[in-house]
Amino acid sequence: MSYGKPALAAGALFGAFLLSAATPATAQDVRIGCSLVQQYGGAEVSAMLEQVRSTVGDSEANTLHAKYVGLKNDCNSNLSASRVVHLSPAMHRLLAENGVNVHRFAVLRR
Repeated sequence: MSYGKPALAAGALFGAFLLSAATPATAQDVRIGCSLVQQYGGAEVSAMLEQVRSTVGDSEANTLHAKYVGLKNDCNSNLSASRVVHLSPAMHRLLAENGVNVHRFAVLRR
C-alpha cells in the first residue's frame, strides 16, 4: 500500500474522518455514521493517522482511532450507529488539502 496522498485521503475519511474546502479556524465536532466504516477499512484509517500524527498530535490521532474502532464495532449490529468526532483546525486543514469532505459521512442528530 502506498502511504502518499491517496492513503491520506482514504483514511482521512475518518480522521474519520470529511470536510468542505473551507477550513474553520476553530475545532469542530462532527457526528459520523456507519457509511464511513463501510467505505474505509481499519488499515486505511491507521495509515492515515500515522501520517498526520506529527501534525495533529498523539492525543487526537489516538482519540480518532478509538472513535473509528468503536463506531465500526457498533455498526456491526446497528447501521444507524454514530460517533461524534472532534476535529482540530490542523485536522480540518489536512483533510481539506487532500480533498476530503467529512460532512459526506456526517449524520444529523434526531
